[in-house]
Amino acid sequence: MKSTRILALVLVVVMSLSVLASCDWFKKDEKPTSVTYNTTTSVMPSNWNELNYSDANDTQILSYIGSSFFTYDYKFEDDQKFNADGSINKEGVVPGAYTVNYSAATGIEDVTATVDAKWGYTEEQKAEGGYAWKITLRDDLKWDDGTAITAADFVYSMKEQLNPKLMNFRANTYYDTLMLKGSRDYFYQGAPIYADVYNWETGELASEGPYYVNFSAGWSGNTQYSVDYLVANGYINDTPAVEDDPATPDVDESSPAVLPVTYYNELSELANEYGYIPVEGNEEKLSVLLNAFMACFGVDAAGAVEYYPTFYLYFTETYGAAVDWETVGIYEVEGENAFVICLDKAYSFLTDSDNDGEKDDLALWAAYYMSGLPLVKKSLYEECKVEPVEGAFLWTTTYNTSLETTASWGPYKLVEFEAGSHYKLVKNEHWYGWNLPENAGQYKVEIIHCRKVADSKTAWMGFLNGLYDDAALTTDNIDEYYDSKFVSYSRSTGTFGMQLYSNLSVLKASENNNGILAIKEFRQALNLSLNRSEVVEKIWPGTTVPCFGLVNTEYFYDVENSSTLADGGRYRNTVEAKSGILRAYGWTQAADGTWSAGDLTGLSLDDAYDSLTGYNPTLAKEKLQAAITELTTNTEKYGYDSSKKITLVYGSSVDNDKQRFRCEYLQGVINELTKGTALEGQIVLKFDASAGSKWSDAFRSGATQIGFGYGFQGNPFDPFNIVGSFVDPDDDLNYHAYWDSSAVNMTLTMPAGDYAGAGEEITMSLQNWYFCINGLAEEKDAPVVYNWGAGYAPAHARLAVLSALEEVVIDESRSVMLIGDAGGSFLGAKFSQFSDEYNTFMGFGGMRYLEVNYNDGEWTDFLDDHNNDLTEFYKQSE
Repeated sequence: MKSTRILALVLVVVMSLSVLASCDWFKKDEKPTSVTYNTTTSVMPSNWNELNYSDANDTQILSYIGSSFFTYDYKFEDDQKFNADGSINKEGVVPGAYTVNYSAATGIEDVTATVDAKWGYTEEQKAEGGYAWKITLRDDLKWDDGTAITAADFVYSMKEQLNPKLMNFRANTYYDTLMLKGSRDYFYQGAPIYADVYNWETGELASEGPYYVNFSAGWSGNTQYSVDYLVANGYINDTPAVEDDPATPDVDESSPAVLPVTYYNELSELANEYGYIPVEGNEEKLSVLLNAFMACFGVDAAGAVEYYPTFYLYFTETYGAAVDWETVGIYEVEGENAFVICLDKAYSFLTDSDNDGEKDDLALWAAYYMSGLPLVKKSLYEECKVEPVEGAFLWTTTYNTSLETTASWGPYKLVEFEAGSHYKLVKNEHWYGWNLPENAGQYKVEIIHCRKVADSKTAWMGFLNGLYDDAALTTDNIDEYYDSKFVSYSRSTGTFGMQLYSNLSVLKASENNNGILAIKEFRQALNLSLNRSEVVEKIWPGTTVPCFGLVNTEYFYDVENSSTLADGGRYRNTVEAKSGILRAYGWTQAADGTWSAGDLTGLSLDDAYDSLTGYNPTLAKEKLQAAITELTTNTEKYGYDSSKKITLVYGSSVDNDKQRFRCEYLQGVINELTKGTALEGQIVLKFDASAGSKWSDAFRSGATQIGFGYGFQGNPFDPFNIVGSFVDPDDDLNYHAYWDSSAVNMTLTMPAGDYAGAGEEITMSLQNWYFCINGLAEEKDAPVVYNWGAGYAPAHARLAVLSALEEVVIDESRSVMLIGDAGGSFLGAKFSQFSDEYNTFMGFGGMRYLEVNYNDGEWTDFLDDHNNDLTEFYKQSE
């Protein structure tokens, strides 16, 4: 916009705009009034298609161009969000509270009792409700080009999400998490159904019938490897194993477990020619391949059935039958802009928050589990489909991978994208949200400009020069800027810890003399030797906090009532969770309720918990001595040779100073633990980064025995689900799937209350306890009477089970949690956070509530006044 002074000059001297625009003094006087948020990324997104995006980097753009059916918002006193002058009632925000509001949807209705009989709901399920839901949409939903969005678009998008020709990465969200009826069968239709081709009793390959071999192997649902992968990465070869090289099988050159490359090549030619490998006539070669597979993981084929119950060589027995789309639980409602979803699991999307006897208010689970369904623009999506290349079977898509293939229905739209350089978003004028009164005075940022800056120090210098509006607090700047008023501190759900491999059969076969890891007392001794406070200080200073349990302080067991509960609804604040943690780390409780450990005696629960560091050297020594006694008494059982060192392989994704320091630090911990015992100087850590990004797969196979890595994060309102990553062998994220928790029982007396099983002493397997508190009892064939899912059992009952499961897992000491994510982030002076207090649902307000202190032109003047150097300015603490 041109200033009034310039317009006056135009009228007086009748000077053309083109001439004015060429004058330097005109450029200087014309200040932009737009508001641009400038940020950086170290990795540019490559795919922001919500049907198949792969990681957090891809959500950079995706988070701005999509919308939600239901959204969280701040809760305001007396529900007065706006002041009389139209400004937001900032002083009226209720700390820690929230509301759930309609956004793209205008209604949600439980229709379990009235849907067609074909969906198979029992009379009990109809009475219970929560399985089938009708969602009505706003009539003003549009794409960024003005094209209308209706219920039909969501049904089409779900069909494409589950399209078996594309096998989209995010499909499991709907067939596994949300559990949309019929979705799994539809997604996997036409997929090969495999059967075991190996006779484990005779050690021979089956050869009856026209069988075709599919070369893949896996363990308990984890990553599967092809022969090509194993050969290409040196896991199988035709040369003798290199001593101490975990990348090759540790076998003799003459062993049949070594794969002759000629066999592999011959079989590959057959596969390329026919698309499969016929068993008949190739039995010997296939047998050699199978044995080589098993040798990769330290066992022979004959023993594999005992230790790897799902680690087989398969043949394609048949293919999945075609599945009709009409069997999938989503359909339009005729004559309405609405659709119905039918689920295999009940959810509580409505609640009676106003106590009028009717469940007609949005529950937090509506925004948590049903914030939206996948949505793609049909015409553009169809244009972006790519047929399979020769030799491939799956279709692909270029949808939402470039500017030209991107469609938005969110508050912003993409207007620039240059791979490896930058992207820019601007306000989407067709977003329905501008018509919502509750959005008034929000989304003040008009342009979001993100540049790729790979080097963190370069990004930091850009922030100090005012080029970028945000930055991270890191070990490089924390000393000078820790107290800066421009830093906001918060914690996330992420945890980080150490994994200890303990599958005895694999440990014995490794020839590293490390069977001691299978002894629980040894793992406990290591756990008790780690001072979490020291770990934070020496390894992750400034950006983490100690963590002792499976989940950290940011998880809620009862978020719905968090604002009224004394413990804030946070799991780590509960008596049950604190007591379980203390017992697991060697504390005992006296009859008077006080707690003691070592020299600390007579402490209250809170004082004992606050003093916890995880470090208990006295008990650690006792546990170690018990482990030594077990090891030396049963040397054959553990494959122990006292004349050899015990070697524990420390696996890492990269070989750098930071990772090697962690290995050295742990070696020092072990040295101190074993000092003065029979194992002093006998345990050696061996650093190994050969697996690279596949370090977790190497750990799960037993190729490495110690791994430091991120634990588990996300789902802050559902720690009940997170615990499955520790106690469910079928969970893909479980590092210890070999631990058969279905064979490990736990007995628990349930707390009083009005629910099935209240007050009872119940014994179930760990896995079944997990199924029950997640409402999966019916699906997983666990005791259905104890189907204690969210909304179907009181929070305190589910809490009791979760804390008991956590105590068992910590006591086992396979997963040793060390730290929780906590960090600081800078927001430059151009903007201010809406709130200085972090809200679980709203953060500090985000882009929606971000306050603007300077527009682009004013910011330029501000930087001029500071000579484009805010180094000292950002050190201000007040």
